[in-house]
Amino acid sequence: MSTQTQQLCRDNDANTADVQSYFDLEKPESIQEHSLAIDALQRFRDDENMMAIPVVNALMQPVGLITRRTTLSIFGYKFSYALNSRKTVKILMGQDPLSFDTHADVDMISRAMTDRHGLSAFDPALMTQDGVYCGLLSVITLLKRMTDIRIEQAFDCNPLSRLPGNNSINREMDLRLQQHKAFMLIYVDLDNFKAFNDHYGYERGDRVIQLLTTILKDVIAPHDFLGHVGGDDFVMLLEPVDWRQKVEMALSRFSQESMLMYHADDQQRGFIVAENRQGQSMHFALMSLSMAVVPCEPGLYESHITVAEVVSEVKHLAKKEIGNSIVINRRTANTGSSDSSNNSIPA
Repeated sequence: MSTQTQQLCRDNDANTADVQSYFDLEKPESIQEHSLAIDALQRFRDDENMMAIPVVNALMQPVGLITRRTTLSIFGYKFSYALNSRKTVKILMGQDPLSFDTHADVDMISRAMTDRHGLSAFDPALMTQDGVYCGLLSVITLLKRMTDIRIEQAFDCNPLSRLPGNNSINREMDLRLQQHKAFMLIYVDLDNFKAFNDHYGYERGDRVIQLLTTILKDVIAPHDFLGHVGGDDFVMLLEPVDWRQKVEMALSRFSQESMLMYHADDQQRGFIVAENRQGQSMHFALMSLSMAVVPCEPGLYESHITVAEVVSEVKHLAKKEIGNSIVINRRTANTGSSDSSNNSIPA
């Protein structure tokens, strides 16, 4: 197989999923690499719906793909049957078919399969599990399922921020946990937003949510994930290597740009006067961000449910801080105990 295909199989740093949970793979019986070409021809003749046959070695590892198109082309000439009757299936195998592990990124598979040109554009992809052949993924199956996925995402999308909602967030967390990918979960909560919303009105409140959405989108990388829980709560799943830099950049930008949402006199005072839930007039500080950070190491959490329990605890600590804050959870895999340390950042 080509270097490109091998690299695609290894490139699982983006949002990942088990392909078998997304697609119904076709599972035609494979053929051994030393089998005769006429055996493959006979299988195509026996089953008119069969479009391709995977070729495997003795360890059931895929080594190639035979298509009906190529087979009928080679055996379609006079005397071709006699000339090729003793040759192996290698004469029928195409060049460098696409091959992916079932844990490969679904979006990456979609791009690779739809970027092809020429006669092989509609050939199925070989799918493996731990290196062993487990099925074929056809272009039609891919397109139908990807359409369904996009529709599901659209229904789950927050109408204000256009970001994935709760279902997508939970699914993304579970997929990363299942793939044993280390990541940092950042729960972003907007402080004093209700008072701002009540004081300035919902239209300007929506503009604040859209501003925060833009800032968070700007700081994340392609392999990160950003979702909108609802209201003024967001979730980021970030790569461990540079998460701190991204979070501090978001805090700095929000502190500066959110000030423009206030009237000059409120900016100068450093607070607004609004009613609390009991209808009493109170002074409310200007908006800030609380960041609850939960490092998710491989094997530490079973699902988004167990992560959510820890997030709730850390979020509670973060909300106690005045101004912009980052509170990081420390949880050991051995004891499961939590030691939350915080780092408050002035607004």
